[in-house]
Amino acid sequence: MRKSLLAMAALMGATVLPSQAAVIRVDEDTFANMGLKLQIWAQHLGKTTPGGKDYNDFSINNARIYFSGQVNKFVQFGANLDSALYGGGGTRASHSGTKESRVNDAFINLKPIEELQIMAGLYRLPFSRATLTDSYTYYIPTGYGYSTRGNMFTPFSIGSDIANGYRDTGLTIWGNIADGMLKYQVGVFDGRWDHVNTLGVKDNLAFAGRIQFTPTMLGFKGEKGFTLADTYLGKQNVLSIGLGYNTQKWDNGAGDSATGKAWTVDAMWEQKFGDIVPNLQLGYQDRKDMPAGTTSPIAKAKDRAYYVQGQLLYDQVVGLGKPALAIRYEKLDDRTAANKDTNRTGVFLNYYIKGQDAKIQLGADVVSLKNKSPNEKNYTDWTLALQTQF
Repeated sequence: MRKSLLAMAALMGATVLPSQAAVIRVDEDTFANMGLKLQIWAQHLGKTTPGGKDYNDFSINNARIYFSGQVNKFVQFGANLDSALYGGGGTRASHSGTKESRVNDAFINLKPIEELQIMAGLYRLPFSRATLTDSYTYYIPTGYGYSTRGNMFTPFSIGSDIANGYRDTGLTIWGNIADGMLKYQVGVFDGRWDHVNTLGVKDNLAFAGRIQFTPTMLGFKGEKGFTLADTYLGKQNVLSIGLGYNTQKWDNGAGDSATGKAWTVDAMWEQKFGDIVPNLQLGYQDRKDMPAGTTSPIAKAKDRAYYVQGQLLYDQVVGLGKPALAIRYEKLDDRTAANKDTNRTGVFLNYYIKGQDAKIQLGADVVSLKNKSPNEKNYTDWTLALQTQF
């Protein structure tokens, strides 16, 4: 039973199933579990315009009720019901308080064999490591694709027509080969520009795929779940290299059309050496033929982005938990005429009281803009993030 629960945790994107999750068990092959996850933030948000204001905000970055389980060993299911309350800013474009509630994930996974599985529903896009990483495992809590009141670091996908660009509705064929040495994911999705989008006069499908390699012959453990994690906190040694592709045609019905496309490559290494657990990650994405605006004639934009990040964990309890230092540098290179690059450096102190189930994170994001307009300025945001999982 424990093995089955851990398999479902991996499928849902959790590194380790929360020890206190409520489990409804019918028999060895039929069960469901549910729990609650919380991310509570306090932020000091730097001014983004000359003569502007700083902001101090408390927010519920995420409150998640999750369900996962299986009808039998061949049919699995899962759902994440997410809510958020923003005090004004941080990861939203305005400073007025906003509320959000949505079904963030809802899927059925058919698993006749480990090497061939079929997932359908709403779930994370199989493209980049960023799109597949569970936010409850971030060691930079403000995440990939940091949206800072109008300045958007590319979200490592071409996006979707739902609120969270990392997720989309569709169908994916995926599986693990040779005990996770090779993982493949190939899917078809509604995409960003379907019939409900302003550019979606024609209902074009989006396609995404990813292949990931782990040298298990060297003693590293394959990341066999559908989703990934920023860190496994020394519980397994990981070395993974991924390559992804994402594409969809857009057409406004007025003579403007193109096929937006992106490719990405990324890697992660984490290995335990005694009491020290270093983690190093990097990723690169190239996008082109993205629509710039909605008014004809529509220009075709292109950009590229990359990040380098790492964490150094001391795997011994100091006081109440285990301390770690995390650093990330990320850059968006906008290759349109504006050439407005975004650079972000994040530095956080992390304190894992009970792994990902209880942690405290404190740090800063320093954002600078190249070729910024007169009404923009560089800024620094400070974040105190508290997290629990049950």
